Amino acid sequence: MQFYIQKIQIRTKSATKLSHIRELAAIIFDTMKFKLIIIFFLMTKSLTLHSQTKLSNTSFVRKITISNYCLCRTTLDSLLKLDSSLLTIEVEEMDLGKKCIAIDSRFENGKGYYSDKVQGIIFQKDQTTNAISKLRLTKDFVGNLPDGTPVDLKNLTLKDVLKFYPYLNDKWNSRGCSDYWKFSNDTLSFYVKIDTTKKPQFPIDEMFYLDKPIEAIDLGISCYSLLDRQETNIIFKESKQTKKRLNKKNYSSQH
Repeated sequence: MQFYIQKIQIRTKSATKLSHIRELAAIIFDTMKFKLIIIFFLMTKSLTLHSQTKLSNTSFVRKITISNYCLCRTTLDSLLKLDSSLLTIEVEEMDLGKKCIAIDSRFENGKGYYSDKVQGIIFQKDQTTNAISKLRLTKDFVGNLPDGTPVDLKNLTLKDVLKFYPYLNDKWNSRGCSDYWKFSNDTLSFYVKIDTTKKPQFPIDEMFYLDKPIEAIDLGISCYSLLDRQETNIIFKESKQTKKRLNKKNYSSQH
């Protein structure tokens, strides 16, 4: 009988210890969860303040705006309000040609949106939201660049660009998989077609290319670095109605 009493006491002590361990584990888990919530709140608050500061900065907004279309503020929904016949079109990525393996994470590569009501501009959206993160200016574009420089893309040459922006003289860049020379700063890029018949390609015959036409201009930025992600999911979330209203017929980017 005494043996059974001792056995019950041992089990009782073990159960008590196990209960204490579970209580301690629960306290530790709750504490960690609380700390994670605080950290997430502080990170979100910091990102919100950063985005508000950036997008409320007038000079910065001008830097990412062409023809009143501001990157990361313009959305597919706002474009559809302008033109319900907005077209989904194929876009040639001049910095990352079809031979390139890499992609640009700032926008949907090779896909854009075009409206006959907005001549010379193709809109490309963020990969996870419907915020517009890139503008492609085509040969039909006539207007001002973000700094107010007037351009008519049909008549724009590399010589003109280097006259407007002398610091680009030292910015001859091209990926091995691209068919274009790229001249760019942190947001704006100009493209000139590489003449593959000219041998040797290096060293670059800069004088040869000065009178070559600018084939396109890109204005792009990462909206992720500007917008609070919670706010983005609410404001810029692409609705099913938006998707249905888009005309899925593909056109070349030569519009």
